[in-house]
Amino acid sequence: MAEVPQDERVKQACAYLRLLLLRPGDYRDRWAAGVDADRVQDPDEIDHGAVARVLSDTGTPTDSDSARRALTGVDLSPAVLDAFIAGFGLSARHAERLRDVLRGTEATRVITGDAFRPAEVYHRGPPGHETLALHDMHILGPDGRPAEHKTIQVIRSITDRLESYLYLFDTDELTVEVTRGGKIGQRTYRLGERVYAMDIVLDRPLPRGESSLIQLHSTFFYSSPPANEFRRALSRATRDVSLWVSFHPHRLPSRVWAASWDALDHARIIQREPAELDDERSVNRRFDVVEGSIVGFYWEW
Repeated sequence: MAEVPQDERVKQACAYLRLLLLRPGDYRDRWAAGVDADRVQDPDEIDHGAVARVLSDTGTPTDSDSARRALTGVDLSPAVLDAFIAGFGLSARHAERLRDVLRGTEATRVITGDAFRPAEVYHRGPPGHETLALHDMHILGPDGRPAEHKTIQVIRSITDRLESYLYLFDTDELTVEVTRGGKIGQRTYRLGERVYAMDIVLDRPLPRGESSLIQLHSTFFYSSPPANEFRRALSRATRDVSLWVSFHPHRLPSRVWAASWDALDHARIIQREPAELDDERSVNRRFDVVEGSIVGFYWEW
């Protein structure tokens, strides 16, 4: 297995850290509280001086240049990362993933802005697998934009040797983590106007008829609001499909519909029905079989 170069580890960890501090929520609130009241803050930028003051409060003297270097991919040591974890009260999961990325894990990949490699046009044939079960949880943040996404998927090989499969996304700023079943491939692909994909390389090649359980966890940052929808495209017959969308208590929708669409790009809704939030502020829908369809939810604020 090829070792991840040190400069790539630093860039990936810095990109992940920047993404976490930019997203609306507790981490951003912590440094934003220290921004001068008369300064107009760009929502896509981090105030390095305010970050430095948060870090200094942990007992680690830090200036704005050191904070800038850590958040722009120039330099991030384990000690400075520990100061960020303590100063911003990063969750155990986020702290563990950041340390893993800095150590060079192949299970997590950060794609953000300039770090996004040019996407190759996808020329492969039909997928070499079928999905036996698919469970998606789409989680929105306090600003109403996608914050996280969790997928549990059971796939079965329909080819003699299945080595990888595609994971689709619609933003160039995200972190993808494989928590079970594989690692992140090196390539990204363009599948449509706003749809990209990357390879998920399986832990071991699957011969025909064998199955594997894959778990993915994505963290998003959208600089501009995407459409108020979550869609899942399934071209091949897929059994046991469950979709959830979870809303933040600070940003609840006025109406939600379960729907189906006719395409990925320039799509039209071809069927819909009202959906109600449950006690956990989420909507869900289960399908016994989905084939050749794009299904999901959309909502109004």
